[in-house]
Amino acid sequence: MLKIVPGDAALVFTSAGEKTLLISDLHLGLEKEMARKGFRLPGYSVKMVARVRDLAEKYGTRRLAVLGDVKHTVGKVEDIDWGVVPWFFDTMLDLFESVEVVPGNHDGSIKTVLPSRVRLHSSRGTVLGKGRGRVGLAHGHAWPSEEAIAAGNLVIGHSHFTYEMRDSLGTRSRESVWVTAEYDVAELMAGAGYKSKTRGTGKLTVMPPFNRMVGGQPINRSKSFQFGPVLSSRSLSIEESDIFLLDGTRVN
Repeated sequence: MLKIVPGDAALVFTSAGEKTLLISDLHLGLEKEMARKGFRLPGYSVKMVARVRDLAEKYGTRRLAVLGDVKHTVGKVEDIDWGVVPWFFDTMLDLFESVEVVPGNHDGSIKTVLPSRVRLHSSRGTVLGKGRGRVGLAHGHAWPSEEAIAAGNLVIGHSHFTYEMRDSLGTRSRESVWVTAEYDVAELMAGAGYKSKTRGTGKLTVMPPFNRMVGGQPINRSKSFQFGPVLSSRSLSIEESDIFLLDGTRVN
């Protein structure tokens, strides 16, 4: 069973009595880039740790899975990564019995800064659970594995979708959103180049970024998905998707 956490960018997956907390797009080290632009975000990573701790305690999760973009720097590991990434995951290992990461497009050389006890998956993702209760996890910048697509319940991050709103004075604001949509399993398999004969309809869930400071593209200013191979495939469309704010308000 997969449940959206009300009011936050997190999911709780329950299988065989074990609960896993799912989060995506941490962008640890974003503070350094913001500082270069004249903004100060003191201790923001500490605030994310506190949120994770609160969620773990509230929902009784014993396992943590991070769906990519652990660090903010793209490609090489920079000075800030050597401090903040090990610290963050050492803290996670104190909170959870097991911690795993599906790397994203920002996570080049991430293995060098992750504690050895953190399980690092392929960028093609992984599958949690068994049978019909399985869920496929991927970041979203690359095609998920055949097994993740075939699970029929696929979760990705990467997109940072927002919904742009305008008040009576014309002031614009953007809020992060959840996006869910059905996909044709056979079409997605074919798009990824897999020869699988698996058929049926699956459900895609696109997570908002757990880091609230990252930017996002307004989904209501676009006529189609053009962000990553899964969303850009013929199997999905904005018109047939469901879009919700973090508080549960449906906006389409």
